[in-house]
Amino acid sequence: MTELTHIHFEIIDRNRSRRYEQMKKQDKERFDKLKQIGCIVCLKKGILSVPVIHHIRNHTGLGLRPPHTDTIPLCPAHHNMGNESVHLNKKKFYALFGSEHDLLEETNQKIKQLEKEDIFYDKGNE
Repeated sequence: MTELTHIHFEIIDRNRSRRYEQMKKQDKERFDKLKQIGCIVCLKKGILSVPVIHHIRNHTGLGLRPPHTDTIPLCPAHHNMGNESVHLNKKKFYALFGSEHDLLEETNQKIKQLEKEDIFYDKGNE
């Protein structure tokens, strides 16, 4: 077995720091808006629930993180804890609620709607 040297540990430290990169301002703003929207699936049912952020993975391995722009808000039940969750039963999730990309389009429309409301109300308060 190969002995680990200081070079190996430098590579590990460099990769570790990449994982914990600071989020950009636009990503934080997007995540805030996703939290305002709530779970996109529950919203279709008329329920407002606290979401977790789900990254849509397309041809990304375990070591590659999808971009923050490819995110949708899902409650824990629809994310990874329920029988209809995207991580536990993707086929059933798609059959009931549509694909992740369809939900991403809906989410982006909701974000645009929120931004329009923010602009309108901000100008109205001046």
